[in-house]
Amino acid sequence: MKKESIDYFFELFEKSSIPRIFSEINVFDKDESLINPDYDATLMDSKDTIYSVFFIPDYLKPVLKDNTFVTKKISQFFKGYAIVLNEFASAEAYIKHRFRSNAKGIRRRVKRLESCFDISSNTFYGEIKKEEYDFLMDSLEKMLIRRFEQRNDVSQSLIQWERYKKMYFSLINEKRASLFVIYEDNKPIVVSLNHHFQGRLFSAISSYDIDFGKFSLGSVEIFKKLDWCIANNHQSYEMGMGDLSYKREWCNHIYNFEHQIIYPKGSFLASIKGNIEYLKVRLKEYVFKIAYVRYKNFKAKRKVKKLKTISPLYKALPVQELNKENKGTALDYNTKENLFLRKFVFDFLYTAIENVKDVTVLEDPNDSKTYLIIGKSKEQRIVSNV
Repeated sequence: MKKESIDYFFELFEKSSIPRIFSEINVFDKDESLINPDYDATLMDSKDTIYSVFFIPDYLKPVLKDNTFVTKKISQFFKGYAIVLNEFASAEAYIKHRFRSNAKGIRRRVKRLESCFDISSNTFYGEIKKEEYDFLMDSLEKMLIRRFEQRNDVSQSLIQWERYKKMYFSLINEKRASLFVIYEDNKPIVVSLNHHFQGRLFSAISSYDIDFGKFSLGSVEIFKKLDWCIANNHQSYEMGMGDLSYKREWCNHIYNFEHQIIYPKGSFLASIKGNIEYLKVRLKEYVFKIAYVRYKNFKAKRKVKKLKTISPLYKALPVQELNKENKGTALDYNTKENLFLRKFVFDFLYTAIENVKDVTVLEDPNDSKTYLIIGKSKEQRIVSNV
């Protein structure tokens, strides 16, 4: 008797298909089913297979039409996070419902970014040119590298980057995936890869330019993608597994994944092997829970230790009123040698609520290690920390 393992979540969102053993999917909170066009009833005629189906979201439950099989269910350790959008006419309506009085904070993040920079966005869904695709994927790769270096962490996406780069181009042109981009003056500052399944978006890989850290680009990204989802008749925004604070903050549906062991009735051998598989999965989930909690604690301590050893070379003094008599040599903070000033400039823009077009950076004529950020009405000194 053979065993077939099926990653249900992967099949839905990365392959855009329902596993062939299921006739349909029952959709949570809706009187509707998604019929499986690839359903193969003959698979149920074979009584020599045990199916181990894992990562099943509770709002997209598969239906096993054949009643000659036993289904045993195990709740998995990881939780999933989704935003169900059926009742909302816009992202604005959703944040009013989800964040209530704190909705102003979300709107403020979006408006602050748009007041300080020339911001635009685009979603490539159904059509993208190869040259543009390569440029945006390279931009996303660079953002991921910088972001994970900052976090002292390893990106699982970067480990598989060549595979992703090969596969997403055709998926986007087939409307099975999309590439969402936020631009600052036509330069990408947020890039997000998403999968699509039956009017449901799964946010798979995202990153942003960390120099814009003060502007909460993650929240801006979600807000703008929610508006796109609603305008394009998508019923949910799926964030997948992984317990992260921003997911708990944004999602209105937090769920357990389910693992199902499916085996034929009336077979002593199938019953023995099916129950052994069921016990193995339960034990694995128990051991994983203990090991994962310990690993997370170890990782958190290790990260804090590493961060303590990092000492910045420069620090920013408080923002103050503009002194119009300031003098110094103007610098381009976007050149390679001055790139370290870029984040200081953007932090200044956020705090002073100035526009990037009105900002000049000067080098102090009396001290080559002191810089002055000059806006329309505010200024800030950047001084050596060593």
